[in-house]
Amino acid sequence: MLEKLEDFKDLHPSKHCFIISSGTSLKELDLEPLNRRLTIGVNRSFLGFPNSYYHCVFDHRLYDLYPEELHRSRFLFTLEDRPFGIPIHLIGSEGFSWDLMNGIYSGYTISYFALQLAVYMGFKEIYFLGLDLVNTPSETHFFGHDFNSANHDTTEFPKMRNSFEKIAPELKAKGINVYNCSPISSLKCFPYVDYKDAIKI
Repeated sequence: MLEKLEDFKDLHPSKHCFIISSGTSLKELDLEPLNRRLTIGVNRSFLGFPNSYYHCVFDHRLYDLYPEELHRSRFLFTLEDRPFGIPIHLIGSEGFSWDLMNGIYSGYTISYFALQLAVYMGFKEIYFLGLDLVNTPSETHFFGHDFNSANHDTTEFPKMRNSFEKIAPELKAKGINVYNCSPISSLKCFPYVDYKDAIKI
């Protein structure tokens, strides 16, 4: 039985996974092939793809807005003091945790949280979907507009990019290949791979 955080350590050695973020580019993708892949969803990604094998959330609001969806998660990873899920201690914002038993860093985004989880599980090929870190004039996410994220272009996205850019060289040096399948992403530290090519692997 997989119940505790330590049960997931190196569970998927050298395999590849898809992290499903929430950017607007996600709505352009046919996600059906992901039903046959190992996936990590984040926040409200279940609105576009409800079958993620793993799911990550630390926003308190989502427990009130989507309790049924979160309860349906096979394995839900979150922070301490959340209503339910496998809790992980939050160390701080800036850094990267190679052993989640010691805690995790937020990196200012749940997608960074999911990246640390993927590395902890032993994945060596990690593909981000919907990791745009850019808003369109009318939308902030694939599901529409969230007023809480409307100013992220100048406030949160620079901090998120900085988190990913700092860890990218070290991940590569350790043989962990991370790719970004978003063609509109402002994040350039991970090589771009077309989603149609990624799902063929």
